[in-house]
Amino acid sequence: MPNILPSLLIAGDMNYCFDNASYHHSHRAGKPKQFMEFLNTHFSDCLNPRNEPHAYTFKRGSTMSTLDYMFAGQDIASKMSDATNSFLRPEWTDHALVTKTYTTGLTNCGKGIWRANPHLAKNPRYRQKLADEIERFVATKLDYNLSAQDKWDLIKRKTKQVTINFARHQDTWRKARIKALQSERNNLLRCYRNDIECLKLLLPDVEGELSKLQQEIVEIQMLKAGRRWLEQSEKSPGYIKHTIDQRVDQRTIAMLKHPSTGEACLDTETKLNAAESFYQDLYTEEPIDMDCLNTMLGHIDRTVSPEDATMIMEPIDYDDILDGARRTPKQSSPGLDGIGYEILYLLVSHPSCRDIIHQVFNDAVRSAKFPKSWQASCIIILHKKGDKSDLANYRPITLIAADCKVFTRIMNSRVVQVANRIITPYQCGFLPGRYIGDHGMSLQVIMDNAQSASWRNPSNFTAYAGIMLDNAKAYDRVHPKYLSQVLLKFGFPEAFVTCITNLFFDNSIYVNVNGFLTGAISQRRGIRQGDSISPVLFNLAIEPFLLSIVNNVNLTGYSLQHVKLPHQIQNPWISPAPIKVLAYADDVLSFVKSQDELVELQDRLRVYNQASNAKINYSKSVAFPLHGGKMKDTDGQQVKRYVTTQLRMKWYDSHSTGYIKYLGYPLWFANHQRDVFVSELLGNIRVMTDIYGSRKVSLYGKANIANTLILSKLWHVIRVVSLPQEVLKKIKSTIYQFVMSGLFPPLKANSFFLPRDQGGLGLIDIGAQQKSLQFRYLRVLLLGNHGRLPGFTYQLLTHALRLTNDVAHHALPLLFPSARYKNTLNGLHPFLSMFNAMDICSLHRDWDRRPTITTIMSLPLLAAFNPFAVTTDLEFMTKDSVRRSCIRDFFAYDLAQHSLQFRPRSECPTPTTLNKVRRALANHQISFQRFVNHNNAGEMDFLPFVESMIYQQHPIFKLPNRELRFVMLDMANLDVGRHYSNQLSKQQWKAFYKNTMHYSARNLWYRMIHKQSSNQLAMAQRNLKHAASDRCTLCNEVEDAQHLLISCVHKLDVWDSSFNEFLSYPKTADPQLIYNSIMHFKLKHYYIYNYDLHITIYDLFATIMRTIWRHHYQQFYNLIPFNAIQVCRHIRTELLRLSNLRQLSH
Repeated sequence: MPNILPSLLIAGDMNYCFDNASYHHSHRAGKPKQFMEFLNTHFSDCLNPRNEPHAYTFKRGSTMSTLDYMFAGQDIASKMSDATNSFLRPEWTDHALVTKTYTTGLTNCGKGIWRANPHLAKNPRYRQKLADEIERFVATKLDYNLSAQDKWDLIKRKTKQVTINFARHQDTWRKARIKALQSERNNLLRCYRNDIECLKLLLPDVEGELSKLQQEIVEIQMLKAGRRWLEQSEKSPGYIKHTIDQRVDQRTIAMLKHPSTGEACLDTETKLNAAESFYQDLYTEEPIDMDCLNTMLGHIDRTVSPEDATMIMEPIDYDDILDGARRTPKQSSPGLDGIGYEILYLLVSHPSCRDIIHQVFNDAVRSAKFPKSWQASCIIILHKKGDKSDLANYRPITLIAADCKVFTRIMNSRVVQVANRIITPYQCGFLPGRYIGDHGMSLQVIMDNAQSASWRNPSNFTAYAGIMLDNAKAYDRVHPKYLSQVLLKFGFPEAFVTCITNLFFDNSIYVNVNGFLTGAISQRRGIRQGDSISPVLFNLAIEPFLLSIVNNVNLTGYSLQHVKLPHQIQNPWISPAPIKVLAYADDVLSFVKSQDELVELQDRLRVYNQASNAKINYSKSVAFPLHGGKMKDTDGQQVKRYVTTQLRMKWYDSHSTGYIKYLGYPLWFANHQRDVFVSELLGNIRVMTDIYGSRKVSLYGKANIANTLILSKLWHVIRVVSLPQEVLKKIKSTIYQFVMSGLFPPLKANSFFLPRDQGGLGLIDIGAQQKSLQFRYLRVLLLGNHGRLPGFTYQLLTHALRLTNDVAHHALPLLFPSARYKNTLNGLHPFLSMFNAMDICSLHRDWDRRPTITTIMSLPLLAAFNPFAVTTDLEFMTKDSVRRSCIRDFFAYDLAQHSLQFRPRSECPTPTTLNKVRRALANHQISFQRFVNHNNAGEMDFLPFVESMIYQQHPIFKLPNRELRFVMLDMANLDVGRHYSNQLSKQQWKAFYKNTMHYSARNLWYRMIHKQSSNQLAMAQRNLKHAASDRCTLCNEVEDAQHLLISCVHKLDVWDSSFNEFLSYPKTADPQLIYNSIMHFKLKHYYIYNYDLHITIYDLFATIMRTIWRHHYQQFYNLIPFNAIQVCRHIRTELLRLSNLRQLSH
């Protein structure tokens, strides 16, 4: 105990006055002598100076005393200062607010960098003040002999000064007045502490004004919070997420390891030293090998066209600058100048600044001249994963001046168009028209092919390994000379290359650690993360390495392998070009089949590293067999041995624990590995539902949260990865429970998935979403690529479909289930979701365009016939031999009769089956589809089948993705409630969910329209134990939804009183009319009486319903009698609050 006394703090309401001179001290019996001696010996009074009367901290009526104290041990007392004793409104407490400032000596957070309040840009007074000051400054104080760059920096500096001064004077009067009144009150207490009568006379005026000002502050803050919650909670899941996130915990770094010594850095100074040392080392270039550089440059085989080079260097229009400043991201941090996009736009649009900023941007393009503020930036570090004390586990994000970001965004819009034409299609990162999921799908197809071939055709199978490379600090290690030489080799204009190198290198960087900035760090290498042009620059930088793999004859790449034995193959097939590498920015995946290929890959990496300063982190890289099993042949065993012993990489196969990820997509080879992923996924979803389930939002709000916050990461996965149906059912059940939590009787789950303008909640059904996401690939596979997918991905998908199902055309297994080769489609294969989506789409009966004869003859035999019931005579049609047969095996097309005719028995592979089919047709047990007759000659073309897929008179493949999801859900079969009839139009439903109202009122109203509200009749019909009767407890009538909220005489009194007080018409309440108005959401025939009350008729109805509901169930659960007068009083209070919210400006 004695050891902790110096650092101990004792504070609170002691219920005792320690002031020896006080009347209360001398007249208090039972003095705590031992405790007082203990305090006097070991502690100091933090609030009251020695030998001075103690300030009053308690007041009740005319009684005042000192009851609240703060005692500190010797060590802690030396670090405390600035004691205050502040009066608080007596309605809040009868105690004063006592405070003392404590300085720990280990300050966690500093001030950071100054940022202008973006909301000032909406303040008319600020806009006018800034405009006047800038005009005066440019006209009278700006030296015209200065360069445009220096002028612009001075203008920004003046803007910062004006902004700081304006913000400093905003809302200061009230705070200053409160401070003055507190001081005056304390002076009165000191001067007249022994004259109670005088204090009674003087204190009320001071305390009354203090109370009023304090209440104003609280009311304003409450109104602001209430308005934000009322307006944003239902419609903005991001707002809810922001209110939950603990950003301080995420950004504050408790300890860092020094990169040189490894010692723990706990105080601010050593943390800054560690960060400065780490990043100075990271951004200091290492010598590069010129021979390796030339080797890398030699792989570049495409160049920028002269027209593109001219386009890149075109002058920047002022309108482009203005438009760039106008595009204000919702979440964007300014640079060291503190000026965000909102205030930057005020500067750029100012007439006095127009010519200056225009010259600054064009000087930057032509001459690589920049304002100094563009070449100084701040870095914030965000933890990725791993040890939080290791700076290598943080991602540095550069905060760049907003005007500089406008410039680089303009340049990026030019460069990215050019880069998209010269960068290999195997790179899918940050380029228009390229999508990360395409690489994920490609890998899934490759792995599925390897797994099938390894056990179905083992004698001809070749094992390959996938090598996932981890580039250590890839962006931060790019050497300036390497980047400039690569850009020049690609044919970018020399002036552009100079612009980029001068802008990105030899800059000053300051690292932000817990709000404190390091000293200046010189950036001598690295492409800053946080700049819009950085991704395309990195793609160009890594392109020579990718080309060194793609064009390398010593690396064979992965080619699709036969999944059938040679004698079983019916349709000849030629493998497409092999795939050697897949890349998403710096995430590189390559395929090798032998140790020689792995060594060759390692050598390409060595050359790239020595040419560019890149560094591969082998300990974080992963290798895996594409088929997932053991590497049985010699080459495979050598690959595994070299990976694990020489490169020290991780090896993952079917015997490993857990799963690995590629571009965010989980990879596994065995069920126990998949189960780990599923367990984590379900656990994360449950955690999210627990967190967001505590928020007070309506059914609409919860559905919105589920779509955008809880399930958003799932959409990325299920586009490519097939999950078991039982997993999707568990997720669906969890989401249903989250949305319906606390509500009874429950709504039908299917109605949740209807669009909101049709009476549903717009909740996204997981199964329907997964199917609709497949149309990215289905459109391409059935309508033609037309550049939507990379050529190699399209070839991989089409050939995999042909190869896996042994068919003449890849569209056959997509359109016809009988064309799918069953034995190769076990498990969750990559085409499963595509097949499921296609199976929902049925063929239309009318055929405006019939398929060609060639197409007809290639179809599966079963596709020729209309659906039929399997009887004893037709059991032969279910055999695999029949399923694998084509129409051409049994029929020939008679051009004269324009119909199918049976082949002779001698030409048929199975004459017995031929006889059975002939007999079934003759007995009318089966019949031909309408499209098999009157066909014309032509090439194989499946477009007629695709065009025949119609949903509600619209071709399915022309529907947008959102409508596709509802087609996949099959809306015609949705059960939206036993008693629900949708009598609201789309416009009425839109008005309902856009209207601002309390969450419980929206729930109540929505459930009434769906006839699923909680009432005695509904409970009794469900035979619930606690529903002994269907009668109202107030009037003993049958209690249905209308009676519960409207028709009961006690509830009708509330409606009557409210109508009489707030409406000009009608003045009396008609219960049936009110019920119909609620059920049809038609309230236009009601008119608000008091226009000074800023409410709508919807506010009035929602408030009456919610208040009646709340008081009704207070009687039911808390035994508080229903009192119509009390209900009306609460309605009036709530409407006044809503009116105040409406008046409060944003």
